[in-house]
Amino acid sequence: MKKGKLFLLGFNFLACTILGLAGFFAVSSVSAVNTGTATLSTTIQQYLALTVDSGGTVAFGSLTPGTPIAAPSGGSVVSVVTNSANGYTVGLSDGSDTNSSMLHTDTTTYVADYAGTIATPTSWTGTGVGVTLFAADTNKEAAWGTGTTYSDSNNKYAGVPSAATTGHTVTGFHASADTSSWAFKIDVPNTQKTGVYSGDVTFTATAVLS
Repeated sequence: MKKGKLFLLGFNFLACTILGLAGFFAVSSVSAVNTGTATLSTTIQQYLALTVDSGGTVAFGSLTPGTPIAAPSGGSVVSVVTNSANGYTVGLSDGSDTNSSMLHTDTTTYVADYAGTIATPTSWTGTGVGVTLFAADTNKEAAWGTGTTYSDSNNKYAGVPSAATTGHTVTGFHASADTSSWAFKIDVPNTQKTGVYSGDVTFTATAVLS
């Protein structure tokens, strides 16, 4: 009987020892946590790119004086990509002073500019080379008329100035490409010298600064 009692006492003593050690290790596993902060900053620089996605070649074909021709059929589509927070402007120029860009192969004779101006485009009347804005992803200006296609009779036209002059303004930030569609129209008086004429119109995009 005494041996049995000694066995039980030994077991109880061993159990108490294990529980005590477990409690000791549980307490000792707790540790303090510290944090630090890295503060990041940058300034995004301006990006702007202009492309003429289609209608880069405007072929009027053979022109009979008194019969105006509009071109190109899909328009000259100007695409602007910019990260400017305040939008951008599109300007037009032809570098030819008071004439249009259309110069004869004699390097002397020009077709005149259309009489309307960028500030005040007019419904087509008379002769010359004119431009119109007939569609835009953002904010087509009312001054260009209510036309929706390149040859719409509701389009209004302006002669292209020599120095870049704003013809379209887009406000606000745009995360993707923003386009505007332009078309040209030409007619000449019956006194215009026969022959081949050609020239360039330049589109210029400028970011609006804050």
